[in-house]
Amino acid sequence: MGTMNDYREAASPLPNTYKAWQIFGAGFENIGKDGKPTTLELRPPKDNEILLRVDALGLCLSDIKIIRQGSAHPRLRGRDLATDPTVLGHECSVTVVAVGKQWQDMFKKGERYIVQADIYYKGLNYAFGYMIPGGLAQYCYLDERALAGDEGCYLLPVRDETGYSQSALSEPWACVEMSYNLEDRLVPKSGGAMLVVATDTDAAKRAYPDAKVVLPQSKNLPDGPFDDIVVMEPTPAVVDALAGRLAPGGVMFLIGDPAEDGMVTLDIGRIHYENKRFFGGGDDVTAAGKANARADLLPQGSSLFMGAGGPMGQMHVQRAIELPCGSKRVVVTDLDRQRLDHIEMRFGDMAKAKGVELFTLSPSEFGSQEEMNAKIRELSPNGYNDVCVLAPVAPLVTQACGFAADNALVNVFAGIPIGNPAQIRLGDLCRGIKIIGSSGSRIRDLRRILEMVEQGELNTDMSVAAIGGLNSAREGLEGVRDARFPGKTVIYTQIIDLPLMGLDEIPERIPELTDKLGPQGCWTKEAEAALLEKYLS
Repeated sequence: MGTMNDYREAASPLPNTYKAWQIFGAGFENIGKDGKPTTLELRPPKDNEILLRVDALGLCLSDIKIIRQGSAHPRLRGRDLATDPTVLGHECSVTVVAVGKQWQDMFKKGERYIVQADIYYKGLNYAFGYMIPGGLAQYCYLDERALAGDEGCYLLPVRDETGYSQSALSEPWACVEMSYNLEDRLVPKSGGAMLVVATDTDAAKRAYPDAKVVLPQSKNLPDGPFDDIVVMEPTPAVVDALAGRLAPGGVMFLIGDPAEDGMVTLDIGRIHYENKRFFGGGDDVTAAGKANARADLLPQGSSLFMGAGGPMGQMHVQRAIELPCGSKRVVVTDLDRQRLDHIEMRFGDMAKAKGVELFTLSPSEFGSQEEMNAKIRELSPNGYNDVCVLAPVAPLVTQACGFAADNALVNVFAGIPIGNPAQIRLGDLCRGIKIIGSSGSRIRDLRRILEMVEQGELNTDMSVAAIGGLNSAREGLEGVRDARFPGKTVIYTQIIDLPLMGLDEIPERIPELTDKLGPQGCWTKEAEAALLEKYLS
């Protein structure tokens, strides 16, 4: 392949073929052919395309969802993978190696980019690694859908000195970043359908002349849907009856203390995927909106991360410790004590340097769940300002609200499907606890993460737990499915035969990389450069 300088500048001649992990249907047996990547022709890009070399790719749990569902995956829109296979992989660092005529004023050979995976073109989603074949290959092609889409170009330029893994992992980090930068509507929708439930209907009609005003009789409430529902002195019966009548993006304002406390049933999937919100914490709509205005961690507050031992949970924990907006006290729970030990090993020194108190708790350390819950409360007696739920289990949201302080954020980052309700105490909502959720990321979130990486504010390489070459990618995906490694697996697709290995195996298997690793054996761009030098030069 020539020298590493040739590699960085994409100066080496292109091969006639390349290898790709195509997926032909549901199940791991349908990834590649006979357990190996397929060999495809490397043709010149068409006039409307550019050809990209894939340098590094992070494996994601979202890839496993495609493998499980095959053509039934909603983002594939019924595509028959048996006859029209795609290529997995969307956490991607790439280099331009050839440019079609249409784009020669916009792209140059040797330029580096990362891909914003959520691509929209003429209103349709063409996500990279889904409808558009992705990065689990040595090369990939992009056309006008990604290069001139609804939000412009979905490629973001990367500096030459930035590591390939560092930049590739900006994509999953952008999903974390987006969850702290949601833009909720805090006031009633102008011209929207509004319902007001109040015992003093005359006063309510004066305050909301354009709204439909009714008495709090749960059996005679109108059907909706409503963009806004205002409930004065709410009761569980009224909230239960009306929660399903919010339109997507709708807000229920819970005004004052509950007239009667108790549990309400909320579909957490609809909060997550349909952006429905329930805002309390004020004596009128304006006050409730202000009480729920915060979207990010409370600086120097206390935060609780539930079920946070996996790769994405670790990113949330690292963010809470590393960034200036972070927490003073961070409590992390997980069923797997080994994963929590990894968190302490990876982030303990950083927490001490930042003056952050870091605690990790696993049920195995306690005689009962009640004992563990008591310890969680003991570590923040007034409740947690931020609680993040990282396991897709609806009852955890009930617990999260119970651990939360007044006006806390409960970030349901785990994608709990629609139709999975949780019991939430009405009094928790009325004291200003805000339940939020999000999926994916926007291009501005990816741009923000890349800026932080390149300015030295965020080290995405701390998320890496394992590396491998292209032939080991299927094993790597099985490792993601089985939670084999306590962090992200990065595949270097230009290295064909590098075995899959945890970072702790590097001193034995590739000893010349050992002194390039960071503290506690962390992956670094220096270790990456040495790896590429060894296998590609």
